[in-house]
Amino acid sequence: MTLSDLASIGSFVNGLAVLASLIYFGLQMRQNSKHSRALIQQGRATRSVDIMLRRAELDDSDGMEACYAGSPDVTARDLRRFRYAARAALLNHEDSFLQHREGLLEGPAYENFEALLRSFLRNPGHRIAWEGIRESFGQDFCDYVDRMIADLPLMESGEALSRWKVAAVDIRNSRV
Repeated sequence: MTLSDLASIGSFVNGLAVLASLIYFGLQMRQNSKHSRALIQQGRATRSVDIMLRRAELDDSDGMEACYAGSPDVTARDLRRFRYAARAALLNHEDSFLQHREGLLEGPAYENFEALLRSFLRNPGHRIAWEGIRESFGQDFCDYVDRMIADLPLMESGEALSRWKVAAVDIRNSRV
């Protein structure tokens, strides 16, 4: 075997090593992408649960119920608490909106975000809060929320409670 033959074999082995490295690198990138998406989802879930639990704590007053209903008969303290809670929820929604725009939130996670935002925006108090705090959000998100509001009917006062009662009766009757 000549020196030229050995150089060719070495070059071939080197090419295989480079190819194997590229395949490995591609697999690692794919795994990192999945890991990043999982961390994003975990962060969204943690934030959402925290917001919901804190809002549940705030619901311990009739004044908060009046804020949800969009009643003009609210105290300054309850309004402040309600607006902070609404702003926290909207910041969470804006983050999901921005993640989707960057291609980091897709499929069922994005559909869930949109369903939650639609439910949020059907509430009269949340719409009033949105009008008062919308200037603190990015224009793209404001346009998105405004388009969504234009297509959504307001939830009637007591609608959620009425639906709950009907569902509770239905489920009890289905067990009989």
